[in-house]
Amino acid sequence: MSRARRLLAIGPWALAACANEVEPPRFLLEDLPPPAGDAVETARPWIAPAPDMLRVADPKLAGFAEEGWRLSFVAGLHTAEGRRCRVVVARGEAEIARLAAESSPTGCEATWNGRDAMDRYVQPGPVRVVGIVEGPTGVELARTSVDVELVRVGITEVQLEAVSGARLPLLYRAAGGVRQGFWEARTTLAPWRMGRDRSEAARATDLDLASGAPRPAPEPWEDLDSPPMDASSPDGVERDHYALPTAWVAGSRLRATARLAVPAASDAVMLRVVAPDGARVLGDPTARDGAAIGVELGASPVPAVGRYELDLRWRFEARLGDGSWQRLPGAVLTRMRLYGLVGAPVLGFTDVPHRAWVDVVDTVAGWVDGATAEPAAVAARIVEGVFWEMGLRYDRERGASHYTDYGSSWSVASFDLSWFQDRAYGDVVNCSDAASIVSTYASMVGVDFRYHILQHRWADGFDLNYIQAIGWPGFTERPFVTGRGGFRYHAVVGPPDGTFYDATLALDGDGRPEAPPHSLLLPTGLSPTVYLRALSSEWMNVVASVDAKVRLR
Repeated sequence: MSRARRLLAIGPWALAACANEVEPPRFLLEDLPPPAGDAVETARPWIAPAPDMLRVADPKLAGFAEEGWRLSFVAGLHTAEGRRCRVVVARGEAEIARLAAESSPTGCEATWNGRDAMDRYVQPGPVRVVGIVEGPTGVELARTSVDVELVRVGITEVQLEAVSGARLPLLYRAAGGVRQGFWEARTTLAPWRMGRDRSEAARATDLDLASGAPRPAPEPWEDLDSPPMDASSPDGVERDHYALPTAWVAGSRLRATARLAVPAASDAVMLRVVAPDGARVLGDPTARDGAAIGVELGASPVPAVGRYELDLRWRFEARLGDGSWQRLPGAVLTRMRLYGLVGAPVLGFTDVPHRAWVDVVDTVAGWVDGATAEPAAVAARIVEGVFWEMGLRYDRERGASHYTDYGSSWSVASFDLSWFQDRAYGDVVNCSDAASIVSTYASMVGVDFRYHILQHRWADGFDLNYIQAIGWPGFTERPFVTGRGGFRYHAVVGPPDGTFYDATLALDGDGRPEAPPHSLLLPTGLSPTVYLRALSSEWMNVVASVDAKVRLR
């Protein structure tokens, strides 16, 4: 072959190398065995790394397996039948993996899972990717190589703060399963954390298990009574790996701050954080080990009273030598449960357990289900939930309270909320219990409810119109098994505007409550006059003598 013909043959390689700033393959065409038969007149093949080849990746990121590590080459295989590409990954002189490649006349591509031939994760650091063109008999016709790097990048903590609105503390009522074992998740506690437990082997890290596999990200904690426990923790509560719920005033806008772990990336690799969808990065996005990256969320993730899942998908990019950025396949997904409340609890007392309880908040959030944050509408839904959905039943034998105690005065009611949540005394309740439940549930989510005691002005009790007691079918004017048709007293609740809410009973709302037929009216936001007219034929002599908060015990 003449010298001119040789130069023509390597021309495409030279152009490709210049375009991609990659050193051309180090071989002489004279070193290759001569092609046989019809291939003698076929142009020589060439291969070079594609401009968009992925140069940096972390195979342990969630979602990496679905995307894979695309190793692509441009090539001139020309028209010779049987020519194909293959790709080899090596570190030093050791071959790590041989990859099947899809070939075309203009290039080839392979996808690597970041593991070696034994299906083990390859340790972070640079590796060499070799692209090879072979003839039909497996003879190597051309090759090239490029250095790429495996990194390890992740998030070990996410803190949430309010940009507007407010975060509210939550209280677990039975840490470790102990009734009244109160444990408060304060607003300063990071709600999401991933890390190595003290009991794990020394080779485990915050991001990886001792086996080298990526540590599974914590999912939202489902136990509504107790936080996750850890016997090695000073207070017995898990501090290393968890995703605890948080509560917020509905409509709050949030800022999330992620603590990064980048334990293995060379100085030649620069990484940055890409904000999750719907968020923007605050400040420097450079991903360094131990750095804190803040993002501000656009819309409020808690628009109303309800239970919400906040999924933040943190992605990463690597900077190339020419200043451009490439996205790493996969991401870190941090999933957290958020509750929207009307406002801060208004329980009337500042000591524990007068906080928003996780199990109570979860129940109310499920009832309202994101429909509203308007106090009266939320309160009405609470009354409906207590009356229809809790499986409670009015005590028609004695009408006695089972969870509420007035002590020596109507104005000092105390409520065994822990016992009630466990139904320790059963499902039978009276009006005092229903009032305690509704007022406590409402106050915990920010609706200011108080209880009132209704009594006759001078007599020992008052007559009843037709009512339907909680848990009992149909209307009756004599709710007690003894045939008694009156109340000695009755407890209702309401906000400062003076309206009445009652989950003990439904009224006959057809305008003729003293006789059939009946139209069920659940008391939610009724004026005292409307409520009392429907409740009793003696309504003009029934008065509310107490306006007080229930103390929890």
